[in-house]
Amino acid sequence: MAGWRRGVGRLWALGGAVLGACLARVAAQLVEPSTAPPKPKPPPLTKETVVFWDMRLWHVVGIFSLFVLCIIIILCCVFNCRVPRTRKEIEARYLQRKAAKMYTDKLETVPPLNELTEIPGEDKKKKKKKKESVDTVAIKVEEDEKNEAKKKKGEK
Repeated sequence: MAGWRRGVGRLWALGGAVLGACLARVAAQLVEPSTAPPKPKPPPLTKETVVFWDMRLWHVVGIFSLFVLCIIIILCCVFNCRVPRTRKEIEARYLQRKAAKMYTDKLETVPPLNELTEIPGEDKKKKKKKKESVDTVAIKVEEDEKNEAKKKKGEK
């Protein structure tokens, strides 16, 4: 036996022992037929089955579904989410958003009011006079309207 080395026989013996232990465990797991009667099946689960705290299954399902519904309603109210009902409503909202965006874009391009009322070659003194004249013009217009109303009453 030129190919055999020292200690190889021990290795075979160790492997055989491990294999024997594994087979013994597998054999222990095999089911042996018992003479005991079979276990009775649990009763079928119905809506009247008592789950816990003397509550029936339909009580538990109802309470749980009400709890979930309340959570959904609260979340929808907090985040203001609502699913549009029709295609027309979706398109109307899209057009409304588009119009609002166009309006804000146009509004940003409009210069401030003081720049619109400003005349380029005008002095500050004239501005004050112009403000005063605007007030006097408004008073004159009101007086003219009152006079016209009196004339119309007098004609009738």
